Amino acid sequence: MTSNIMRWRTGDLLRTVPIRRDDLNQAISRDGFRPEHMPEPGKDRWYSWRDVVAIAAAQELRMIGHGPKTAFGLVQEHLSPFLCSSADQPGDCEGVIWLIHPFEDGPGRRSRCEFVQHTNDALLIASGKSACIIVNVGRIAQRILDELKVSESDK
Repeated sequence: MTSNIMRWRTGDLLRTVPIRRDDLNQAISRDGFRPEHMPEPGKDRWYSWRDVVAIAAAQELRMIGHGPKTAFGLVQEHLSPFLCSSADQPGDCEGVIWLIHPFEDGPGRRSRCEFVQHTNDALLIASGKSACIIVNVGRIAQRILDELKVSESDK
């Protein structure tokens, strides 16, 4: 892409993120995920780099056993707002780790999340803290950006 506005069509997203078209459509129609841009009637849907990173993160949560509603719900509630408020470019995600803490009051309660910046591969969790899910947003963003650039250069 030659402009600073990075957008990709559904086909580009499907080639980059391991997600089936019907799973993506379900995430948008039933699982609470809202891409940044709504398509005009009869027009293709376009995805921002933030959308692509968010969908890839949701797929990682699905790979460790979360259902689509939970995975895309966490992404929509926590990751998407973080990306929109804190990341103008994919490089802004470098070193960002998303910590998803367990439901402290039982199932059905909102999870507690935080975003931290790390500078090396080790992330220390203080003793006495509950285990949490760690999603390396920086790694996902870089992988997605690299794959999308390769996809564009192949065109």
